Amino acid sequence: MKKGTKPFNPNDFFTTQTVKDIVPKFEELYTLNFKEISLNEELTKRNYEIISKEYKDFMFASLADYYEFEVDEIV
Repeated sequence: MKKGTKPFNPNDFFTTQTVKDIVPKFEELYTLNFKEISLNEELTKRNYEIISKEYKDFMFASLADYYEFEVDEIV
C-alpha cells in the first residue's frame, strides 16, 4: 500500500437524500394535492422512489409535509 493511501470505505460514497433535497428540480410537484395523487408514483416517473418505511400514500396534501422522507435514485 502506498504511503498516505487509505483503504476503500464504501460508506464514503453513501449520501442520504430526502424529498426536500430533490423537489427543487421538480417545481411542478408543488401544485399537486397528495391526498389524491401518490407522491411516490410521481417521483418514480422522475427516477426516484421513497425508501422511508414510515411513508404511506395519501398521508398529506402538501408536499412540504413529506420533506423528511428519504428517497433513492432509480438507476
